[in-house]
Formats: sequence, C-alpha cells, structure tokens
Amino acid sequence: MQPTGWTGTRDRVDTRPYPRLRRSSDTLAAMHETESIAYELASAFASGLTEAASMQAVVAERGMQSQTYGAGGRPARLGGRNGMPLLLARMRSAAGATDALCVEVAVTETGEYTVTYSGDVPSLPPRVVLDRAYRFPNHPLPGMARTEAAVTDGRPTDPAIVAEVRVLVDEFIREHTRLHGSAPVLGSGYTEAEILAAEARLGARLPEDLRALYRTVHDDSLESGLLAGYSLASLEKVVEWHRPDDSFEYGPNAGFSGLLDAGLFAYDPVVFETYPHGRVRRLSRNDRWVMFAPDYGMNYAAVDLDPAPGGAYGQVLKFGRDVHGPAQYIAPSVRHLVHAALAAMRTAQPGEEWTADRRPRPDHQWSVDLGAADLAAEVAAHHQPEAVQAVHLRQVDRVRLTDLAGFPNLRSIRMLDVRQVAEHVDLSIAAGQPVEQVHITARSFDPRLLASAPTVRYLTLGGNSDPVSVAALAELPELVRLDLADADVADIASVAGFPALRVLILDDRQWNELLATGRVPQQLTGAGLGGHTSVAQAAAWLTAVQGPDRPACGHRTIRGRL
Repeated sequence: MQPTGWTGTRDRVDTRPYPRLRRSSDTLAAMHETESIAYELASAFASGLTEAASMQAVVAERGMQSQTYGAGGRPARLGGRNGMPLLLARMRSAAGATDALCVEVAVTETGEYTVTYSGDVPSLPPRVVLDRAYRFPNHPLPGMARTEAAVTDGRPTDPAIVAEVRVLVDEFIREHTRLHGSAPVLGSGYTEAEILAAEARLGARLPEDLRALYRTVHDDSLESGLLAGYSLASLEKVVEWHRPDDSFEYGPNAGFSGLLDAGLFAYDPVVFETYPHGRVRRLSRNDRWVMFAPDYGMNYAAVDLDPAPGGAYGQVLKFGRDVHGPAQYIAPSVRHLVHAALAAMRTAQPGEEWTADRRPRPDHQWSVDLGAADLAAEVAAHHQPEAVQAVHLRQVDRVRLTDLAGFPNLRSIRMLDVRQVAEHVDLSIAAGQPVEQVHITARSFDPRLLASAPTVRYLTLGGNSDPVSVAALAELPELVRLDLADADVADIASVAGFPALRVLILDDRQWNELLATGRVPQQLTGAGLGGHTSVAQAAAWLTAVQGPDRPACGHRTIRGRL
C-alpha cells in the first residue's frame, strides 16, 4: 500500500505511559523504545497492503500466535510478515511483560497507524478463570482416593508369576537372537526391595506381572520389541514420570494451554469412553494411571490401577501424540504384550521385519459431508454405530438432530462448516441419548427444543439471523458451559438464572447488556469474551468481569503516521 501523504514520519504519538509503569528514567527509555518498535511494526505490516487492515498477536516466551483482519474484522491473510516475530518479541521485552503480551496493529489507507498493547490481557479473545479449583465433570483434580487394590502392603511378587514371566523373557531372548543374530540388551532385574522403594514413591502397588518383569529385566531402552512395540522404561523413569499431584490431562486437549485455563475453554471438553466400553473409567486423568513404556512414536503405555467395573487391575492403556480422543485400551495385562511380541516373532524369518498384531480400533468420531444425502440413512448405514460418540456434520442445509438416534452412545454433536452455514437445525435430541455437547452454527434454530435433553453440559449456538430466546435452557440441570458469542439472543439476562452454569462466553455487546442488569451468574468459574475484539475492549472487559477486588487491566496505545 502506498497511501497519499506517505511521509515516513512519526507524528501524533501518544506518549501516555502504560498504567502499571512508574515514571523512572528506565520507564521513560522503555516508552521511547516501544514507540520506535511500534513504528517498525506498522511499517512491516503495511508493506504490500492495498486496503486498511489490522493484526492481532499474542507473544509469549515460547512463541507467538497472530491473525490478520480486513474490513469489518474479517479474518484474512494480509500485510507483510518479514521480521514480525522479532519485532513482536522486542515489543514484549520493551514493555516489560512478564507473561504474554497482546499486541494490535492497525493501518489505514492513508498511512495512519495505531499500535495497542497490554500485558494484562492473557489472550485474544480474552478468557479468565475465576476459580482454578473447579473442574468439569470427568476432569478430576489430583488427590483422588486410592483403591484397595493399589495399596502398597509390602508383599513380595507372586513367585508363580515371576516364574511364568521368566519363561516368556527367555523365549523372547532366543527368538531375538535367531532373528537378529544377537541377544537383546535388557539388563539385570530389580530386587524386591528396589521395587518396594519405587512403589512407595509411586503411592501404589504395580501389577504382579509388571513387578515380575522388573524382577527379570531392568529395561528395554534399546527398543528390542519385548512389549510388542513398546519399550519398557526403567523403574527410575517410571517414578520420574508419575506425578499424581500434577493436573496434566491425557487426551486431545492435554498440554500447556489446558493447564493454563484448567480446561474450561477446551475445544472439546467431553471425556469420551474408551473402547471397548465399560473397561476404563471415563476420566481425563487418573492418579492411578502409571506410564511405564514409550513406543516409537511419542506415545506411552500405562498400567491402569483403577479400572472400571468391566476392566482388570493392571490393564494396559495408551496415551500420546497419536491418541486423538480417550485413552486407548491396548491389552488386558503386561503379559499379553509379551505374548503378542512372541506370536509375531515365531512366524518371522531371520532378517525379516516383524510387528506384533495391532488390530485397528473403531473411531469414536464420525465426520460427514452430508450434501444431498439423508442423514438418518447415513446413520443407519454406519458399520459400527455403538462406537460413535462424536459427530461432526458439514455441508448441511436442513437437519434434525433426532436423525442421529441410531448412535446410542453419542455424546457430542458439532455442526460447523466454514464453507457454508446451515439454513435450519431442529435441535430436538432423541430420548435417552447421552449427548453432552452441542455446537451448532445455523441461520435458524429454536433453543427451547434442547430443554428436554437433560444430559447437555456444553452448548455453543451461533449464526442465527433472527433473535432467539434462551430462557428455557434453565431447565438443563447439567449445563455448565454456554457460548452465545456468535448468536443473536433476545433475552441474554436470563442466563443469570441458569442453575448449573459455570463458564459463560458472550460477545462485547451481550456482556455489556448482562453487566448492566447487575445479574451476572454468581457461580461462574470462568468467563470469555467472544467475537472479534480489540485489545482495549479486552482490557475493559477483564476489568469489569474480574471485579473491584482485582487491579484494573491496563493497555497503552501509540498512534502515528507512516
């Protein structure tokens, strides 16, 4: 963009200090530095622009996220990017931000620029956790009650199981030597005293066959294949990995961001059930899941010391990079993994690659581009309907959610398509279906129809062209999270009466309307500002939502001309 009056000067600079800064000589120097960086940011972003545009970025110590927007806050790939990460990192340093810094750069057609930044706004769009002790159902905090079976009582390992495991390991060594020309490097096993000491630190007794394996070998760090693709870690590593006082969660939403916001704003907060159903407790984490063996692809096997009624103590689960959903059920026991490895080795020839049989598991998700197809017919044609727990519908014009009745274990319904918005969705849900999450974007829907679905916990509605009433949602006894930021709602104040509501996400106008009534839900543990919002709006909203007991959120704006 080469606008009229492009002079390369920096005029009309707002030199008001950042509210949290004191006017020391260092502060004044930092102010001048941020003004210089703001000019460089605007110049870099403006290169190549042909229209007014803006950019928002969140810069943290470990990296940054950014998004650019065209007219009317429309997401688009606009503006120059050369040197932008370095400039944003410099801005964070100059501003003295100890955590994340939110930065917004806007440039007009005539070369005026505005740079606004804040170290008090944690993210864009902003989210705030008001009670970090709260967790959604099936997302337990550390400190779970210990089961009787997991109690460390000092008993030695069952000698019969030790003898059985030693026979299996001896056969594995022979087969490995036959196939590879050398014995595997497994090391000498641990003593009973060493195993007991490790269990004392774990706070749980390991399954007998895993104890027996550690009595026989030290580890399989060279990945010989003893556990059918998983590599037995040393007891020292098992103890190091097991941190029951940590709130880390397994599954698709695990990781750094989940720890920051306690999972309250996770894209998919539903905890799906492990297949086959009934063997593994439906939890996002468990103090009694003990990781003991990684595989070749950044996944981990864990023994389950707290199984569901249909499961077995010591059954083996899998978590990690390739597990996009609930924990995977791998085997009834550690011994089964050794048996699987031996079964593959016995039929292999020297020099051949051998792999233990890993039968594919049914996917808990079903995504479909519906188009002109009949939804009920597509559901009826599914080869394993009992396995489906999450449905994502795209290319939908008109649909009835009762057409999904053929999925008896359905817990999540998502109808979201960036390519098109559905015309009408009938939100009635089949009786008895355990649906917990509904995420719908459509031009027309009636929220009142959801009032007869008592299991709904997480609800997102948006895209409607005419205002709707949401008051009937007060009938949902388990509705803990509600996102209406993209919806046109006629009675937003009614959410104050929703009995179970803990997390609320609204747009700027809706929050202003609700706050003006003075009837904000008192039990909220998390709140979010949805939609496209500026750094200044985010700071003002955070100040209002967090209340008078918290310091006001500040921001600084620098204006100039390129």
